[in-house]
Amino acid sequence: MEFALVFVNLKVPRGEPVTFEEMGRYAGELAREGKIRGGAPLQPEEAGARVSLRGGQAAVTDGPFAESKEFVGGFMIVDVASRAEAIEVAKRCPATRSGIVEVRALPDRDAEGTAPGTSPRFMFLLYGEPGLTDPDGSKYQSMLAYDRTLKGEGCYVESSQLGQEPPAARVELLGGRAVVTDGPFAETKEVAGGYYVVEARSLADAIAVAKRCPAAHWGTIEVREVIKVPPPSA
Repeated sequence: MEFALVFVNLKVPRGEPVTFEEMGRYAGELAREGKIRGGAPLQPEEAGARVSLRGGQAAVTDGPFAESKEFVGGFMIVDVASRAEAIEVAKRCPATRSGIVEVRALPDRDAEGTAPGTSPRFMFLLYGEPGLTDPDGSKYQSMLAYDRTLKGEGCYVESSQLGQEPPAARVELLGGRAVVTDGPFAETKEVAGGYYVVEARSLADAIAVAKRCPAAHWGTIEVREVIKVPPPSA
């Protein structure tokens, strides 16, 4: 089973800062165990943008986003036997020292990208209200059509829903011990329901691609550039 470890940074930092070197060593450990399947840090929130479409009009808001007390600092994809194992992997992550590692299932990850790998990559985090429904499946079908369009244009890298079942979990280090909180999280006003990774020449081009995403009609898309890092050495 594939799970995303989403690194949630707090805007009011706590604990000791975590370095790229530490995260690189952690990724290397997972690579040697044969568990890592992808992921990367993201450029700071202030270098991103949020896109929404209401009444046919696009609204673009530059970061940072004042309404949020936390932001996604990066992600890692692991292949493990169960949710419980994913949580144990998250407990070992240095990021729990200064923030939160959110464990989310990837029920339909599609990493068969068509992008050539020569341009910057951008992550689209698809946010919506908790409890958003799709009774007739029309939202899902429109997203599948968007997938096909991106693949045909040669900018698609990967995408997935961030599943609600099994429930999400948040892992953080409090008082020197790992604390696990099962979702849903009552304080959350918006939920990341999925993501895309695409290639684009610039942030402006990536925003143009995000504006065409059906999810912008019922939620908000956060566009963040992926930081290129060397692959972990097994």
